[in-house]
Amino acid sequence: MVLRMSSFHRPRIPSALRRWVPVRVQEALRRAELRYARYWTPEAEFTRRLEDLYSTPDPWGMASAREQFRFLRTNDILQKLIEPAREVSSILEIGCAEGHQSEYLQRLCRQLVGIDVASSAIDRARARVPTAELVVGNLEDQPWLRNGRRFDIVTACEVLYMVRNVPKTLKLMSQLADRCLVTYFEPVAYILDAPLQRILVEGRASFTYNSTTWHALWWRS
Repeated sequence: MVLRMSSFHRPRIPSALRRWVPVRVQEALRRAELRYARYWTPEAEFTRRLEDLYSTPDPWGMASAREQFRFLRTNDILQKLIEPAREVSSILEIGCAEGHQSEYLQRLCRQLVGIDVASSAIDRARARVPTAELVVGNLEDQPWLRNGRRFDIVTACEVLYMVRNVPKTLKLMSQLADRCLVTYFEPVAYILDAPLQRILVEGRASFTYNSTTWHALWWRS
């Protein structure tokens, strides 16, 4: 089944009104549209738009107190999963972007591997986390499964709603790691709940910063 987003979900501003809307609001709406554009935009066009977005550093506001809170809470969950150990050998981070959350994840492993489709984001991530192994591309195009490479943990934080085929991505996660963790914020639950319900989940958690709530769930493969 192909999920098609109606015009209701495409928060575009009519050109006649654009000059009356503050630039910051326009940018926020452009980012919101891109979050869901994967469902109706061809692959090459989606990647081009993502690269355009990264022409400005930190377009998602990952340096904000809200996102830093999310990173800390995600690390808290992961730390409990790996106890009594303080770290694991390897973590694969799907959708690492500019490496903001990578800085936190690398505290929990000896080798962090990150992947993202935006090359400009990966360039910044390499400067932010120089010891990490960072890859430009799609998860399904990597040779890791063919080569028998596995990770202790694979994460997909705030990225699954930008994935065209969520069930396939969840399957790949399970094939690549011993444990998997996903996080997503409340407004996109309607997109992800159905495919995630097919997973035999080990645990769930939610955490809130001001008015923003995220859900986390994890499972063993």
